[in-house]
Amino acid sequence: MSKLFKRFPLATLIAYGTTALAVLIVLQTSGLLTGTAARWVDAAAGALQVILTAYARQHVTPVANPRDAVGRRLVVAPGQPLVPRQR
Repeated sequence: MSKLFKRFPLATLIAYGTTALAVLIVLQTSGLLTGTAARWVDAAAGALQVILTAYARQHVTPVANPRDAVGRRLVVAPGQPLVPRQR
């Protein structure tokens, strides 16, 4: 599982979030989860999604400060343009 998360962090979190929300929808529509409990579970699912998204963003190479897997700064190869040319 860890290997899958390292390779596809955002897709993995989207899958987990979608699964959790689907389970909550089933519980709420079946009447097993109602009232205050439903609101607390919705809030907890939202907070968990925010935390997991923040965690995943830390593992995705940022555009502003790109680095490789070892932590070395990525630079443009000599003689190459900084921005790809538009066609």
